[in-house]
Amino acid sequence: METLNQILARIQKDSLDAGREKQPLLIAVSKFQTIEKIIGLYEQGQRAFGENYVQELVTKKKLLQDLGYCGLEFHFIGKLQKNKVKTVLPHVRAIHSVDSIRLLEEIEKKSQELSMKPEVYFQINIDEEPTKGGFLASDLENLCGLVRGCRNLIPSGLMAIPDPQRDPENAFERMKKLSLEYGEILGTGLSMGMSGDFGSAIRNGSTVIRIGTALFGERE
Repeated sequence: METLNQILARIQKDSLDAGREKQPLLIAVSKFQTIEKIIGLYEQGQRAFGENYVQELVTKKKLLQDLGYCGLEFHFIGKLQKNKVKTVLPHVRAIHSVDSIRLLEEIEKKSQELSMKPEVYFQINIDEEPTKGGFLASDLENLCGLVRGCRNLIPSGLMAIPDPQRDPENAFERMKKLSLEYGEILGTGLSMGMSGDFGSAIRNGSTVIRIGTALFGERE
């Protein structure tokens, strides 16, 4: 477990080493973490938090607001079911896990109904793992055609979690190439990099990294 300042210092160093002036956004992954731990990071200056479950996110956000903690932004980073889209949309800045055409269409539909325009990242199954959802690289040409027709969301980029049994550097390099090829339509952001590999992700252009255990310690 590291302090927020230690993590931020590592991000700054990795960014400078990669020749990058702008540092990636740090999302503190607060799934299953207590309100007290979230408040602890908030009081150190952290504002962006990531949750994997809709009801947990909504409950935490309301409780924190009721306690007077303002300026937080929540990101949904887990698998999102279609029937939960309308519930989660009013509570998040971005959805990082759009993994199918059907989910994309539902977000577009519900965003129009709610007069919202959320940021969305498209989940890429970069290592083509059979047990993992997401688009394959070969799907992206078709996806671009569909995204061009969306008017009620902001295409913000690509997201990936590499196969933990393989070298993440190679996966991040391939994600960077996909971003350069399709970023004009799908967005130029890259949501990738976690506690054990964010240095490699930063070297390959990550704009959003997600840190959980390294910040919070083991879940209770």
